[in-house]
Amino acid sequence: MAGTPTSGRIVEIDIAKGMACLLMIAAHFVSARLIPFGTFAAPLFFACSGMNTMLMLEKTRGNRCFDFFHLFFPLLLFFGGSTQVVIAHGGGLRIVPGFLQCIALSLLVLLLLGRVFRNSFPVGCLFPVPFLIHLLLPVSLSASFRGTPLAFLYGKGFALFPWLGFFLFGVFILRWPRQRILPLLAALGTAAVAALALAGGVPRKFWMSPAYILLALLAVSLAFALARRITGGADRAVSRGVAEFFALPGRNALMFLYLHYFLLRYFVSVDFFPHFCLYLIFETLYLFCACWVLLRLYEKAKLETTLLFPVIFLTLALGTLRWGGLLKPKGAPPMVDLAVGMLFAFLYVLLRRKFASRCERGMAAAG
Repeated sequence: MAGTPTSGRIVEIDIAKGMACLLMIAAHFVSARLIPFGTFAAPLFFACSGMNTMLMLEKTRGNRCFDFFHLFFPLLLFFGGSTQVVIAHGGGLRIVPGFLQCIALSLLVLLLLGRVFRNSFPVGCLFPVPFLIHLLLPVSLSASFRGTPLAFLYGKGFALFPWLGFFLFGVFILRWPRQRILPLLAALGTAAVAALALAGGVPRKFWMSPAYILLALLAVSLAFALARRITGGADRAVSRGVAEFFALPGRNALMFLYLHYFLLRYFVSVDFFPHFCLYLIFETLYLFCACWVLLRLYEKAKLETTLLFPVIFLTLALGTLRWGGLLKPKGAPPMVDLAVGMLFAFLYVLLRRKFASRCERGMAAAG
């Protein structure tokens, strides 16, 4: 990996995260009506986030500026991520165990574990612990925690237990020897088949049973193995094209999360064709490609840190209009919610880039 602590990337992680973005769209179409493979978008997304976070922690260890960086941005994501909750579920701004809140809290846990363990592989080996805690705790606790801060640890939605397990598994699979991936896949596949047989059927979406957990771990492992295969393909031109097709959304995953809601809401005509399998797959690919084109334009804009203050001003202005009750109740709020969400994603990346650049200059001066 060449580059500075924040610019160097491992391409296969971006490819795997791009696959998670594709599954994210599939979860709204194919998975909602036919087979549930799209629900593995979240585990794969979380595993890739765990990989990237641990790599950055390792490369910036010992730099006090980056210590603050690793604390500030998860907290910003935790609170700012409430815009995604509004877009996905409606209502007003609120802090609940949502997708981005889970990521933020898991990043803080990884920060703590990264300070305790000098080697990241033991951190990854802890991945069964969150799953076991979830499976062993009584279900009644989930209801009693609802509406309290403890709901972020255990309960409905993206609670830390069990979802933290996928972040840790990402660290595990990243450090797992490449030559031993087939035995790992075979073990996970055998365990998943056994769990499915005992369950008597395919688990429901996000139903955190042993069958779902094992299937999700298998899906994460297969996706990452495929991503590695793509980067090492014999036909370099084809491999490069496929790699970029998935890597672009992967390295812009936060914006993709918001952007795919926009396209789902305004660029899908669900009544145009009957919902048969081939059409649903086509619809998924069509939306993914539309996101891809828009992200290509966005990727150039996110390099312009001079846009930071205009984006801050626009976000605050739209947020004030939306939640200050100054907009008409019909029509405008959903579109404004999407706009504020995408502006937050843009702002988050601009701030990270600005802050990281300053920390890197400090490292260079100190060196």
